[in-house]
Amino acid sequence: MNFYNQFLLLIMLLIVSCKGKTDNANDKPFSKEKIVEYFGKDVSKVVFNHLYVVVDSLSYAKFMENKEWRNSYASMDMGLPNFQEANKTAASCYVRGHKHYIEILGPNNIFNEPVGKSGLGYSLENKGEHFHLGIEPRLKANGTSYLSASETVDMPFGDTKQTWFKAFYTPSPGTALYTWYAFYNPSFLEVLYGDDYTIYSRETYLKGSYTNEKLFQGVEKLELICTIKDYNRIAQEMRHLGCELIKKENETLSIASGDIVISISPSTKVEFSRVNKLHCILNNLNYEQVELGNLLIKNNGKESVWDFSKLYK
Repeated sequence: MNFYNQFLLLIMLLIVSCKGKTDNANDKPFSKEKIVEYFGKDVSKVVFNHLYVVVDSLSYAKFMENKEWRNSYASMDMGLPNFQEANKTAASCYVRGHKHYIEILGPNNIFNEPVGKSGLGYSLENKGEHFHLGIEPRLKANGTSYLSASETVDMPFGDTKQTWFKAFYTPSPGTALYTWYAFYNPSFLEVLYGDDYTIYSRETYLKGSYTNEKLFQGVEKLELICTIKDYNRIAQEMRHLGCELIKKENETLSIASGDIVISISPSTKVEFSRVNKLHCILNNLNYEQVELGNLLIKNNGKESVWDFSKLYK
């Protein structure tokens, strides 16, 4: 019996139990805290932040050379601290949307990540809790190995450093598809933009680079093809964060992963897990198709599909 069936069965049992005890004055109804304990409502809120994919040298060169396409598609830059405009010599390029962004890395990236490696980054928020270095994810179950490791990331600004976020992840030696879930520090935005911020939002972080005059608005759906090990890990991470299983077709899971949908398909034939396709939302109608080496980007109305499948052949 899978988790969702167990969950429904537990609800039914509790309803029957409560109904059978209403005549007993000594029996008290479940408190709000007990309901939260049983049903896992008090989990961290999760939303999608960004992803990265390392492409081959041909695809990266074509991506960076096609300046006309890049100028119309989205605001693109070389990242922190100054969000400088991306040029041909950049080893990475950030595609900025309203809430999400895409990071395209070349084979000579500063992280020394190999071609085909990818990662998905999410933002977390605990209700009623402000950012601090001791913050922890609230999951459906305590003591689990999922999201059990953490790392705090600081960014240099001149002679000082500012904590940007604290990320949690599941130790996964050998994986080619990383997933991490981070609490972000509002004080980072103060250093970045000079204003006072009590909360961190993705929109605020991207406000200096995103414009709705460009096509790209954000990510809508990710299609992942995974090894069995990564398939199980990512599905369990989503379950522990209370994400909804939308549907299951054969072994492919469609999960409401924060504010996007991820489709996870297991495979015994792939050597490593990968992002196969990326579905994006556009601000305006467009039907352009561009082939950038082994990366195909096809617009159809207000949807834009990035197809990475040729990258892995």
